[in-house]
Amino acid sequence: MNIMNYYTHEKGNKPQNKAIGCVLLCVCVCFTCLTTRATTNITVQPYEIKFNYDNSGFGSDALTIRDATGGAQNAPEWAYNSGNPISEKFAYIMGQSNRSIHVRFNSNCTDMHLIINLTVTSGTGVGTVCNYFVANYTALDWITLQLSGNIPGSVGIRNFTWQWLVYAIPNDAAYCSATSTFNTSHTYYTLLAAPQEPMSEPWSSVLDYACNWASGQTSSSSSSQKIVEGLYNNTDFLYDTYDGSPRYTYNGTTSSFNLTSMLSEIGGTNIVIDCYDMGKALKIFGNALGCGLIYVFSYPFGYLNCIKAIGRGWSNNPFYSNPSYSSYQIVGEDDDYNDGRSSFGNHAFCRISTTYYDACLKVDTDANPDAVPHTESWAYGWDWSTYKSKVVDNNPGTSTGTPTEYSFSVY
Repeated sequence: MNIMNYYTHEKGNKPQNKAIGCVLLCVCVCFTCLTTRATTNITVQPYEIKFNYDNSGFGSDALTIRDATGGAQNAPEWAYNSGNPISEKFAYIMGQSNRSIHVRFNSNCTDMHLIINLTVTSGTGVGTVCNYFVANYTALDWITLQLSGNIPGSVGIRNFTWQWLVYAIPNDAAYCSATSTFNTSHTYYTLLAAPQEPMSEPWSSVLDYACNWASGQTSSSSSSQKIVEGLYNNTDFLYDTYDGSPRYTYNGTTSSFNLTSMLSEIGGTNIVIDCYDMGKALKIFGNALGCGLIYVFSYPFGYLNCIKAIGRGWSNNPFYSNPSYSSYQIVGEDDDYNDGRSSFGNHAFCRISTTYYDACLKVDTDANPDAVPHTESWAYGWDWSTYKSKVVDNNPGTSTGTPTEYSFSVY
């Protein structure tokens, strides 16, 4: 049986008796090199790698994500680029097991047989390849490589280095067989589940924040809590204490959200926002991870127990900067409009199923939430009845509106 014909027939599959075949091929090639006095070894190295190669879904490849400004992500995600590699981030669902990549190699030899080994030499990788055989490979043809192993089981941003060990056996007698070693470095996101609107194709800039804030989390609830904390603690935004005007969205219902502007202003100085901004931001950043957050709007809302609005101090009179109201941040616990006390005419936040999450404020959860000392708590993880009792003052009483769900787009 002709060994060369055997491998040509099996192109693209792992052959049986591979070890015997490799030995015979090496003998044939070495004999050719000796008789023709060939002195040139094959050089072969990765030229381009695609992680997201199938835009129909992510059953066997990476997710479709967008670049930092919401534009199309560069493909392929890794390219040799004359020795100055271009490496774009990519994303998988945590625990995803069925994955493959597309890769093509450049070489100084036109046709050859390849044996490919792919190992992780540093970091946490997305898989390995062991002794994958390709017959009659032509340089720059695309190959599909099935990866072994699973994606890590928690949210995060991870880096790794692959070592490509490629043994090349030429068809051309002018070349001798050789082993090439080449390293490629990569960064990827691990998400909870499929991203959802308005981030069904999440922006990489959003994932940079969300995966960092929720790093290590394994559930929608814990990830949403970490996104609440990240938005509240790390954006340097200030709640509008004049009249609660939004900065990135026209109103609290279906108007679109200026995500581009928000991303450019995180960490800025004197960036004044309101609950519409924070509620929609929470849904955007959480749903980029697949949390399943729903944006809701309550009208009317009511007078407040002492809250600590984002970037501000404790107050039960949220619009103390407005001359129409008292200038005191904390007023009498039973005061109303006639006493100069302001209230939330409406309020926006998020929920998952029947559990509520608010990135705009913290609450006082002690026995007297209208006075010092304050027992500070995040406003998340509660059902509607508990959330309302923690945030809305019971005297003066208000018929607080049941939260209504709204969707919106981003730009």
